[in-house]
Amino acid sequence: MAAAKKVKKVVAKKAPAKTAERQKPGPKKQPVNHAPAIQQRERKAALGRVSQEQAKTLILDTAIAMLRERPVSEVSSREIAHESGLNHSYIARYFGSNHEMLFSVVEIMTERIKKYRETGDIAGLVKDPDANLRFKLMEYLLAEGFPPERFAVLALEQRTNTEAFFADAYTLDKRAARVYRAKIGMLFILADEKLLAASLIDKSTRTDIINLFLHELGDAKKNAEKLGWQ
Repeated sequence: MAAAKKVKKVVAKKAPAKTAERQKPGPKKQPVNHAPAIQQRERKAALGRVSQEQAKTLILDTAIAMLRERPVSEVSSREIAHESGLNHSYIARYFGSNHEMLFSVVEIMTERIKKYRETGDIAGLVKDPDANLRFKLMEYLLAEGFPPERFAVLALEQRTNTEAFFADAYTLDKRAARVYRAKIGMLFILADEKLLAASLIDKSTRTDIINLFLHELGDAKKNAEKLGWQ
């Protein structure tokens, strides 16, 4: 009996030591930053219930603002949705995909630059940020495998109107008008800063190239005649 009691006492003494080891404090957990989620909920609350058209407009306006500041490849659809205060699922719901949303931006830019063809302000067209953004988006989408034919309607309308402008404003035939219209497209390639850097062309030289082209337009008919295009 005495031996049994002694064993019990020993066990009773060891048990608290094991419990103490298990209760050792571990490393402190880092606090979770809930600010972004809270800010997004506050933006949603401020927006209230929005219609489909309002949501689409909000997403596209946010996308345009962000794309003007950063390269296309660095702007994600999730960031655009977050900045607009809407759930990321809205982009898939209303546009189908991020690429389709970017194509919608191209359509908006196409509408905005129509004014230059109507007024004949070629200098304004080449230097307009919307025209440059449109070209960058088209370049990005095509590199991503976006179907080229989707741009066909936009390109056809733009080509027809721009060539008609050159033909009327500078008394050029179709061939010369087509060449000058295509040259404008080549100038937009200079909007790509990475391409400029790779070609060792600085921004001031880019401006000089554009101004040279605009100066050449003054002699468009004479140059076309020399080349036998008239």
